[in-house]
Amino acid sequence: MNKYTIDQFRKDYPNNDACLDKLFKLRYTNLVCPKCDNDKPFTRVKDRMSYQCPCCGFQLYPMQGTIFQKSTTPLTHWFYAIYLQTTTRNGVAAKELERQLSVSYPTALRMAHQIKRLMANEKIDKLTGVVEIDESYVGMKIANMTKKKRAEYAQSGFTKADNKTGIMGFVSRDGKIKTEVMHGGKSFKERVRNNVSKDAIIVTDSHGGYEGLSIEYFKHEVINHFANEYKRGEWHTNTVEGFWSQLKRTIKGTHIHVSAKYLQLYSDEVGFRYMNRDKQEIMFETILSHVV
Repeated sequence: MNKYTIDQFRKDYPNNDACLDKLFKLRYTNLVCPKCDNDKPFTRVKDRMSYQCPCCGFQLYPMQGTIFQKSTTPLTHWFYAIYLQTTTRNGVAAKELERQLSVSYPTALRMAHQIKRLMANEKIDKLTGVVEIDESYVGMKIANMTKKKRAEYAQSGFTKADNKTGIMGFVSRDGKIKTEVMHGGKSFKERVRNNVSKDAIIVTDSHGGYEGLSIEYFKHEVINHFANEYKRGEWHTNTVEGFWSQLKRTIKGTHIHVSAKYLQLYSDEVGFRYMNRDKQEIMFETILSHVV
């Protein structure tokens, strides 16, 4: 497998001008001046983060409307932070960005979240074919809380389940994945309908929330984990369960803790990396393309 190395990255993006030029080319292809209809190439404006029409002087700002707009952080830092996301299996912590880029932690955290939004910007239709479906729960165990935190939870009437955030995963055998954090009161079946095409063969465990889907879908195979059944012929949920392992390694090993508010972002990041795990050489370009 070819890899996009740090030497190649530094050669491609040695300074802010190179980064800005990349954004301009990504956002404006076959450009015709909207003011004078001239098709001559726009030129860089000296000492400004813009390009202008050589005939009428109309200017375009490549960073406008992107995650880079109004950011005082150099583009080279942004591009390097994006590059780092393509070289690891379990993500990059905001503290690591803080150390490597010499920025404040709030800046590093904001950058990390904005880059995750780019990674999440995959327009995936409802899954088809054979689709494995499963749910998992993410959060700190009561036993691992401080005494003060446990007391606060007890006074609020919370239970162990209340401290976990549910997330549902859908993985097709052709390598696509979608996840949905279970905020709100939607049922399991509603979430399946939102993410999986009706002509799919769905494979689930025996959770009662999936009962009745055999009427709506082409086929519904149930793996009964309570009876120690984990595979029956080609039917199993091992793929989606493997994804949960990767998600939890990313959260526990890299980020330590993720709030329910941002869990979807982190799940989408892991999903992006999962779907592009054999395409490291183009991951950087793919993330940047989502800026457009």
